[in-house]
Amino acid sequence: MYEIFQLTFRVFINYGIIFITFRIMGKREIGELNVVDLIIFLMIAEISVFSIEELEKPLFYSVIAIGLLVFLQKVLSYITLKNSKVRDKIEGTPSVLIANGRVDYKEMNKQKYTFDDLLNQLRDKDIRSISEVDYAILEVGGTLSVFKKGESKISPLPVIISGHFIKENFRYLDINEEDVKQILKDKGYDDIKKILYANYEHDELFIIKTDTSD
Repeated sequence: MYEIFQLTFRVFINYGIIFITFRIMGKREIGELNVVDLIIFLMIAEISVFSIEELEKPLFYSVIAIGLLVFLQKVLSYITLKNSKVRDKIEGTPSVLIANGRVDYKEMNKQKYTFDDLLNQLRDKDIRSISEVDYAILEVGGTLSVFKKGESKISPLPVIISGHFIKENFRYLDINEEDVKQILKDKGYDDIKKILYANYEHDELFIIKTDTSD
């Protein structure tokens, strides 16, 4: 009888701990989890199962282990928030599979993404043929973002994020890095670190400055 009570108690305690943990770690859809988040979620699940199955082990051990994992996740989240290069290494970057209506076979091969995968994803978005597609971007979480031809002349590929040039995107645009630097200079931006986001739209740069009020 005591073991049943202890088991029930641990189930409720672990449920509460996991609920609080997920709230602390922030809202994110399952498909948008990065590698670090996924590993930590799996480890928390394993620790919780171990805590429930091994009744002779102190529950406090599991609480400490989960707390350390949450702390690690928050530290890594802070680092990736402040450093885009570290963020790209940990989380990865989107992959352009179709740009300006052309399929990038090398990128598909690099991502181990087959032509059948591409067609399946396009059909799932009510795309009848690749001829309809202007851009198709494989996001970090594995979803495919699709932009049809004629919908807009705005590129979905930014040139600056978090104070850094996204150099690989220039290969798909009618502008190069030096041109962007000159435009920024003409607009009075002498430090790229002050730019949170910039996109080339209608032969102009759309710019969002970094909030420096903090």
